[in-house]
Amino acid sequence: MLVKVSILVSCDKTSLKLCEMLREQGAIVYEFSKADISKIFQGEYDLVVISEDCLQEPVIESIKLISNLPNAPSLVVFAESEVEKKQAKYVSAGCAATLSSNIQDEILCEALKAILKKHVAFQNELIGKKRLIDEPRLSDFVSQSDSMQIFMDLAKRVVKSDTSILILGETGVGKERLALAIHGESKRKPFPFIALNCAALPDALLESELFGHEKGAFTGAFKSRKGAFELAHQGTIFLDEIGDMPLHLQAKLLRVLQGKEFQKVGSEKSMKVDVRIMAATNRDLWAEVEKGNFRKDLYYRICVVSLTIPPLSERKDDIPELVHSYIEYLAPRIGVTVDSITDQALNSLVEYSWPGNVRELINILERAMLLCDSSTITGNELPEEILQTKMSDCNEILNLINKSMGSGEWMEKPWKDVRKYILEHCEKLYIENLLEKSNGNVEIVAEKAGISSRAVYYKLKTYGISAKSY
Repeated sequence: MLVKVSILVSCDKTSLKLCEMLREQGAIVYEFSKADISKIFQGEYDLVVISEDCLQEPVIESIKLISNLPNAPSLVVFAESEVEKKQAKYVSAGCAATLSSNIQDEILCEALKAILKKHVAFQNELIGKKRLIDEPRLSDFVSQSDSMQIFMDLAKRVVKSDTSILILGETGVGKERLALAIHGESKRKPFPFIALNCAALPDALLESELFGHEKGAFTGAFKSRKGAFELAHQGTIFLDEIGDMPLHLQAKLLRVLQGKEFQKVGSEKSMKVDVRIMAATNRDLWAEVEKGNFRKDLYYRICVVSLTIPPLSERKDDIPELVHSYIEYLAPRIGVTVDSITDQALNSLVEYSWPGNVRELINILERAMLLCDSSTITGNELPEEILQTKMSDCNEILNLINKSMGSGEWMEKPWKDVRKYILEHCEKLYIENLLEKSNGNVEIVAEKAGISSRAVYYKLKTYGISAKSY
């Protein structure tokens, strides 16, 4: 029986008798014609039965496109002639079988049942391996650059412990992904990983989301509800944007860290809980402590180990490998056959400043792959700001070389030294210009630069710049 199996068949070449036979076996059968072939890409099917003249030319590329779909169906193609000759080509492109259009319905039905049996077994195997695909691991974090290798070395040291971790970094660097990777390689892996964004919820709702509530605790509380801490018992709780948590909830969080217990909203009974806490923020948390916006005792509790993920602008050496890795990852998920990028386009990506970090890189690559008319991304598919940035950066770099290094002197230096010199000078000029426009206000500089105040102070110290002089 083919209970709950979903099949899409082209009515141009498939008889009504076959469709009825499949339905009698319990399958859900949909029919389509050449005119509405887009149905293949609009739904999820276990099997697609189609004649080759319904596929867009070139047929091989159409087969590859279908076989690379997320949750790709098994594909059976009817051929009018040279079936044996086409079989090898079509199967190598991802087709499950190539059959003659003259095959008898009874024989075809049995063949399709055999193909579906293999498909369902394969899908069940994929479900069992889903963790390997969807759950990040520390090995997923590309670390060719010196800054990333130092960071990864520290991250690997804290995986096996139950130590509280504070993850710092700019927006888009992958703080939650890192927390999930650490959880996935810790002894708490079999238990829940619960993530909660402290900035996304109003105070009253955040307390309920954290600790749960009893029935009748407030208007609308029609039944008792578990909170994040109860749900994360024996596992890990990840508190994103913890710097936005109100002070009264910080006190309750401190109690959980100290006594491993909490109270639901509307309850007088304490509940014991065993969780590992990871927190993240893109704020300068110590600056918030000094302002009185964050409890000092809580800061020390959650910051037993602090991991700062370097921004993408400081790990340009990682960009080529990241680009190739994400192209390979995205292609089957968005249904394209893109598998490479030109050197010129890759160079443009490397030179871009990446204010949105890895998240921005992924979005730009996905957009470029969807716009790409071939298997290779070129500069034509990249956003204009990336190409313009590259041109303006080139002009600034040339002027800087001419002014700072003297005629011909830089030609005798290795590229690594020249690049470091230029980047440091450009960064210093950039910070100095922002300070001048912001009257020396570090917080305004941090906001305009898209980095934390702590990162700005670090750069001021590195380059010997005094904000007070502005």
